Amino acid sequence: MKSDWIDLGPLSEFPAEVPVLRKDDAGRRFACVLRAGEVHALDDRCPHQGYPLSQGALRGGVLTCAWHNWKFDVASGACAFGGEPVRRYATRVDGGRVLLNRAADTAAEARRLVAGLREAILRDEPARALREGLRLGALGLHRGETGLGSLHLAFEVLARDGAERAEYGFDHGLALLADLCAWVERGWVPAEEAFVVAAHAIGEASARLGPRGKGPGKAGARSPLARIADFELDEPAKVSEALAAERRDEAEARMRELVEIRGAAGARRALLPFVSQHLYDYGHGAIFLSKALELAERFSSAADEVLAASTVQLAWATADTSLPPFAATRAALARLADLPLPGPDGAAPLEGAERAAFEAEVLAGEQPAVEATVRWLARGAGPLALLGAIGHAAAVRLARFDSAWEARLDAEVGVLDVTHAVTFAEAAAALGREALPLEAAHLAVLAAGFVGKLRKADAAAPHAPRGPTTHAPGRTLLQAVEARDVGAALAIARELDAAGRRRAFAELAPFAAFDAAVMPIFTAHAVKTLEALERLESSDPAPDGAYLAALLTHVVPVRRELSARRIAAVAKKFMSDGRPPEGLY
Repeated sequence: MKSDWIDLGPLSEFPAEVPVLRKDDAGRRFACVLRAGEVHALDDRCPHQGYPLSQGALRGGVLTCAWHNWKFDVASGACAFGGEPVRRYATRVDGGRVLLNRAADTAAEARRLVAGLREAILRDEPARALREGLRLGALGLHRGETGLGSLHLAFEVLARDGAERAEYGFDHGLALLADLCAWVERGWVPAEEAFVVAAHAIGEASARLGPRGKGPGKAGARSPLARIADFELDEPAKVSEALAAERRDEAEARMRELVEIRGAAGARRALLPFVSQHLYDYGHGAIFLSKALELAERFSSAADEVLAASTVQLAWATADTSLPPFAATRAALARLADLPLPGPDGAAPLEGAERAAFEAEVLAGEQPAVEATVRWLARGAGPLALLGAIGHAAAVRLARFDSAWEARLDAEVGVLDVTHAVTFAEAAAALGREALPLEAAHLAVLAAGFVGKLRKADAAAPHAPRGPTTHAPGRTLLQAVEARDVGAALAIARELDAAGRRRAFAELAPFAAFDAAVMPIFTAHAVKTLEALERLESSDPAPDGAYLAALLTHVVPVRRELSARRIAAVAKKFMSDGRPPEGLY
């Protein structure tokens, strides 16, 4: 620790048990207290909102801020009531004069701030978390080039903390974090605002929970060198085996070892065979794995926790396509084993009229969707090309969503259900680029079956305006969106060219992240759906307006985020007749 001692004046000018304000030549303020012969010095700015602690009251060694009653132990700076602690400075008395060291012990200060940041996340206090994150960034510890700026370390702590405490593994808050980090790096949203949204989403889901229990490793306590020396070549396969057998602790322990030795690439190779077997948790299996891999690449020091959390989520996931409604998808997957499958890019083109015909079959229902996918794979079409077309079909399906479902008291169908088809198709394409031929083919069939299965969600009149339409000349797309005017927004969007649509995604990102919804899960869906649709449009060789139309029909309407009447009606109905609510399949 460096020294930077300054003279605060004679000890005689510090009355006992009374806060005294002192300043340095740079205007920095210190709240000083003489107690039991020792001078204690704290930052005069209350860490809550910056009010002067020197104007507070001292009782029993506790200094109370006069504005909001936050209380601090003058001997340590710890906060006894309120929130984060206040910075304390080293002092000494030399020759009857009080000296103060302005230099910070950077390592100790970083530990203090990280602890404060994690406590704020634990308590779901995003404002406090941001303040601690900004203080952490001000230490200048992260010197590398990063689009996250001074909040890079705070985002990294958020990723690790969220992954450690996610009770059932990787969740919506962590997925939201992955997308918001990408948006900050692109300049779409400010880092501070993105951090607040992500901290709340992660904090709300795991508030007051401790770190998730970590199961014992398969070989007990071993040194890193010993683990590397006898690491088995078939270790990735053993992760999938443990997941399939629901040996959750073993799967997580193996994943931690795998990440330590082989990094995120080893995790991808271990989890892809499992994720490509079924549609898990309404598509979340692949969606969350894709986001976990992005977070692991961005925050390498948190990769072990992030990918362990992804493994835990998969260990708890429901294999939807193993259930009775997905018989056609299961039959199609079984047929793939007998086909000479192409690589991800394939040899047979899928474009123009042939692509349009394929998409029509995908939209027609589960059985025609999976049969068409298998047929095109047999012809040599690449899974990635098929997934691109399926992603476009998913966007069309989302744009067709019949909002009447959300008003029905006998149903449990909402727009979020349909957004999963979009985000799953995009995640499947991202994972498919690194997949083996059979895995990529599986992902294409799963995506097609999922989009086809949601046919019941279509409205009779797609793109019908909802609410008053006031498409005045000169009105911008963002103005229509902020007015929650779906009809006007769709009309303006139809006039945009490809470049205009690409700009629109960036312009609408702040609305999706900060204004579209209140509940974190709705915000997470707005963000990840926009991101998925933008990626699908960017990778489409012949993009049209379907992706932007899908986004607008999803994020613009004001939706009921908590329906007490529906929840009560579904519960009462079940208790009276024992029948499930109306669903999409």
